[in-house]
Amino acid sequence: MTTAPVIPTIPADTRTRILDLAEGLLLERGFNAFSYQHLAKELGVKPAAIHYHYPSKDDLGMAIVARQLRRLRKWRDLPRVADLPPVAQFEALLAVYDTHLGHERRVCLFGALAADFRTLPAPMQAELRTFNRELTEWLAQVLAVGRATGTLRFVGSPAAKAAQVLITLAGALQVARVHDETPFQVIVGQLRLELLT
Repeated sequence: MTTAPVIPTIPADTRTRILDLAEGLLLERGFNAFSYQHLAKELGVKPAAIHYHYPSKDDLGMAIVARQLRRLRKWRDLPRVADLPPVAQFEALLAVYDTHLGHERRVCLFGALAADFRTLPAPMQAELRTFNRELTEWLAQVLAVGRATGTLRFVGSPAAKAAQVLITLAGALQVARVHDETPFQVIVGQLRLELLT
């Protein structure tokens, strides 16, 4: 008779704590720049405890992106966002990026993973594409309604403008990491100047 391996006992919310810590490290360092050793040391457990909840780093990466996708869907459907007029929805999006800036100038999920994209497992790549597509589609709809109601202005298609805005915001966070918050605020100010009527 064999005995089951002993898994270190840690609080029930361990999965969430692992996910939170891994997400923080991903946004701070990138996906390839942290290991289960980093997580285990920070949580005060053995790496086996991490593997128990997330057998591989690929599983952990998928969980991070999947959780971000769930957060996006929940956020965009909240009445305090969904029921707003287009300009206020746009400002709500800017506030999300401003929150990243306030967390020690962390980059956004897309910005953090884009550099590592070719080394990510295929399911994680697919989930990141879904996240980016849904965010772009949501913003494109906001922009389209804003232009139709005369509260937002831009040339070209709403989808192209949405992609440009999101790439600009991701880049603004990268620039803020190199310098300070000033370039980010200048870039956001320019977006407002160009889009708001």
